[in-house]
Amino acid sequence: MNDDRKYKLIALISQSFTPGSPIDSRDLFAGRKRQREKLLSTIFQKGEHAILYGERGVGKTSLANTLFDFLVVMGKFKYFRAKVNCSGHMSFEEIWRSIFKQLVFTDEEGFTSTVDQIMPDSPNSENIRETFQVFRDPSIIIIDELDTITEQGVRRKLADTIKTLSDNRIDATIILVGVGDSIEQLFGEHPSIERNVVQVPMRRMAKIELLEIIQKGLAKCDGMTIDNAARDRIADFSQGLPYYTHLLARESALEAVRSDRALISMADLDEAIKESVNNHLETNLRAYNKAVSAPRGKNFKPVLLACALAKKNELQWFYARDVVDPVRLITKKNYDVPSFAKHLKAFCEEGRGCILERRGPPRKVQYRFVKPLMEPYVVLRGLADGLISERQLSHPSPTSIVPEQLSLLSTDADQGIEI
Repeated sequence: MNDDRKYKLIALISQSFTPGSPIDSRDLFAGRKRQREKLLSTIFQKGEHAILYGERGVGKTSLANTLFDFLVVMGKFKYFRAKVNCSGHMSFEEIWRSIFKQLVFTDEEGFTSTVDQIMPDSPNSENIRETFQVFRDPSIIIIDELDTITEQGVRRKLADTIKTLSDNRIDATIILVGVGDSIEQLFGEHPSIERNVVQVPMRRMAKIELLEIIQKGLAKCDGMTIDNAARDRIADFSQGLPYYTHLLARESALEAVRSDRALISMADLDEAIKESVNNHLETNLRAYNKAVSAPRGKNFKPVLLACALAKKNELQWFYARDVVDPVRLITKKNYDVPSFAKHLKAFCEEGRGCILERRGPPRKVQYRFVKPLMEPYVVLRGLADGLISERQLSHPSPTSIVPEQLSLLSTDADQGIEI
């Protein structure tokens, strides 16, 4: 492989697999068919709006970014459209002024200007409705990072605005996007928001959707291919989070190119894991080291790894009892809950970075990783450090929606680690 070919492939790989930014092209967007159809249907219903919510890193922004591409393919392209990313102390007026700066209208005398110029200072929901009525064509407005808004009053005003637009059947669709388990977590108890928006929860992606990400990305990489084992394992290690699919696919492909090959192998993936956990995930590494650092004989690493591989519900909560089987398989010792209960408690405290959160009454306490991207990192770290071997993992089928776990049939004969 000559240098020109290498440089071309490196550029194509970096453009096709983008862990650092959301997808903004329909050609590279994969999966989420049901959620996409639900949002498109909402756009076609005058007076309806939508809220897209779920864990951070599951692809909410990518879905919102590519909606217009799908509309164009359907022949529906006469829309005014704007997007705002909210932040901290952003006010209601700042949100709408940012939106209306992106929209242009022509008045009866033929003069063109941005819509923010006709929006009054300190606007209310009725002012927003009146402003939208200057448009001849429908509008699509995406309000992202809703969870970052700190003032509950701003969220209440947004809910009131959606109700006003809905009640008056204004031809504008507001799509709210935020991190949260439910609409109540984002808006509190606000009955009008529940009546006037279509709720579109985004759970973690199924394995088959992650495989599609790899397929679509490589299709843009001028003849690069991947063997089935490496492709499947990238999807498994991602634990439903497309960020990791993009990261591991990119680093595996780059490793193959550095070795003068257009075929990605398991050896390339092994190197990609080491590269990712050591050099591309420094924030996770710092959080991980704070959580597991301990004197000899009090090693927290296997317990945290067992948490990452424990069975969880669809919101990623698990009980202490769910940690028992994986911690036994990792340590090769017959540990039970009392042996690691102190570890779980410590993981929820500031001294270990609050890497886990907890909820529920005594004896029914549930745990969850505070940052979803930590779960796959902990598993990859365990593989890179030799705490577990690849053959110990469960290898879900392509149609599985269950993330990677330790196989209860594992026969690995390593000595294990004392906790």
